[in-house]
Amino acid sequence: MPKKSIRRSLSMTPEMANRLQQIAQNKPRNITESDLMRQAIRQFLDEQENLVGSRRHFQRSLQERVDALELVLSFQLNVLIFLLTTEDSLIHEAIIMAKQHGNTLLEQIQAVRELDENCE
Repeated sequence: MPKKSIRRSLSMTPEMANRLQQIAQNKPRNITESDLMRQAIRQFLDEQENLVGSRRHFQRSLQERVDALELVLSFQLNVLIFLLTTEDSLIHEAIIMAKQHGNTLLEQIQAVRELDENCE
């Protein structure tokens, strides 16, 4: 079953049309101005955070899930580290120490994340 196409008309300034033509001329012959316009619209739609089907929405929801898992994992790793480093390791004390010092690790993780976001 062939895909149905929906046609839209687009008005643009002569400057925009000239620029689009220049870009298309620098691309391989099989890439048309229409292809470039579709690509631009696709990129715009993918970047819309609130659009449920967009890549940005998917990336944001995935990041939230990863952050939640990282929080749990960080806490559990802190418990294990404190268990391994104490001679009279009691689980109760290890959990208390992990709770007390876990925020420092989480702050460091967040700082690294912010650096990564600024580099993008």
